[in-house]
Amino acid sequence: MLIERVASAVAAIALAVVMLVGVTDIVAGEVLGVFLAFKVDMSGTLTAAAIFLAWPLVQSRNEHINVDLFSGIFPRWSRILREIIAKLAGLVFFALIARGTWKVALDSLAIRETSAATLGYPIWPAKLACAIGASLVLLVITLQIGRLILQMRHDRNGHS
Repeated sequence: MLIERVASAVAAIALAVVMLVGVTDIVAGEVLGVFLAFKVDMSGTLTAAAIFLAWPLVQSRNEHINVDLFSGIFPRWSRILREIIAKLAGLVFFALIARGTWKVALDSLAIRETSAATLGYPIWPAKLACAIGASLVLLVITLQIGRLILQMRHDRNGHS
């Protein structure tokens, strides 16, 4: 989906800014003896936003860490059902995460929250990015469940 690629591109830009701030801090500290006061706040804020914005693409590609402790003991025909159950669990957990991130983001937006560091840059956009990323993961999981249900129906009707 285009929106996943856009979210991933924004995540990549956020991580590039984190790296640039880190390099600048190290060079300025070693060469000039001056360190950036905002580096910790900015790095934490942008890293969180990057993680949440990259999550939908990871979910859609099923690229998370999988633990297959029990897959060998279940019958092969139950694979789709197990995947649906796992996706439903993910849906519940991400619904809770999305709900929480939206609450935090909207509260932050309402007060136009800025960082406590000397630079005082706005942090509400990063919190909003986290909420958007969590919501996109919900959309991806919902589409994946629908695809699995269609596949299960297709398999049940004798098509392979």
